[in-house]
Amino acid sequence: MHLAKRRFDVVNDQQIILLVIPPIFLAIATGVVIVRWRDRQVKRINTLVEDILCVCGLIMSLLVVVIVFVLVLVDGQGLSTQEVEAHFGERLKHRFWIRTQFAVDYCWATSITAVQLSLLWFYARIYSTRRFLLVSIYLMMGSVIAWFVYALAAWAYHCHPPGTCTLPNRGNCISIGSLHVAFNALIMCLAVPAITEMELTSKRRKLSVLTLFFLGTFCTVCAVLRMDCVFPFFGDIQSDPIGAAWGRMLLSPLEIAVGIIACSIPTLAPFHNSWQIDSSELPPGGFSHGLQRLRIRSDHGGSPLTHLHPASWVGKETWQNHAFVTLESGGKFSGDHIEVTKEYIVVHKT
Repeated sequence: MHLAKRRFDVVNDQQIILLVIPPIFLAIATGVVIVRWRDRQVKRINTLVEDILCVCGLIMSLLVVVIVFVLVLVDGQGLSTQEVEAHFGERLKHRFWIRTQFAVDYCWATSITAVQLSLLWFYARIYSTRRFLLVSIYLMMGSVIAWFVYALAAWAYHCHPPGTCTLPNRGNCISIGSLHVAFNALIMCLAVPAITEMELTSKRRKLSVLTLFFLGTFCTVCAVLRMDCVFPFFGDIQSDPIGAAWGRMLLSPLEIAVGIIACSIPTLAPFHNSWQIDSSELPPGGFSHGLQRLRIRSDHGGSPLTHLHPASWVGKETWQNHAFVTLESGGKFSGDHIEVTKEYIVVHKT
């Protein structure tokens, strides 16, 4: 059948939603990834593996949106099965729609796996000194990869031999969907130890945490609702498989885009320092008290840091001096620098 004869007109709101909403979410996710890469260069944040996985997820998300467009304009997604069959004059099982919706699932699973691995890699970085959490994260990575392989194998089984695809059975649908929901929930829970160690006193940190959990919850809800074999919110998968798949075709690109935004939140410059605190590396006094040793070098080149030289405080200039600085309640610690905002005591060593 020629493409011109296969083309469907956009005649209802469901088709319009599929053509408008996913590209908007994709554009937002693309903007966030661009900002993420810019901040990586400006702030010299070493998150290359996470960034590459995030970009891979974004590329597959673009493919999902393109395939959804094909489903709407060529295969009649957004209409009922009866309307599509009346248009083609042939049975659903012989149609291109089943193979195309499997393509969406393949790209969705690939993108989601990349996004989850990116976030888990971030957790491995901030929990690098926590052996139990680190082992748990690596086990989770292995589980996510195993789920991905299982999902692809299960979907490939329903398209064997090639060109004779059938709808997936209920058992595989439940297994793939429920495991994915569980992984989403567990990945959200892995953020709790880092959050409990934060001092949620600043609005920026509170906003970072609330945004991360809101986006994670949204992804989990999408993962639940896209299980059309269990929850017939959009139609019965047995009598109207095309109508029932409308929610899955909408929620798949939305979940990917929101997941990309969620895994990018901790690496964006405004929130980066908030997620770099690891109390296991802090002195016994925690965030508010501690003894840090600073080495301050003299600078005869007129550097703006010259006024920090201890010689200007004690009246004796040497090429290298050591000072012990006691942080008071206003001190802040991060992996990159120490900032003292209250009065401190300097003991000069000769």
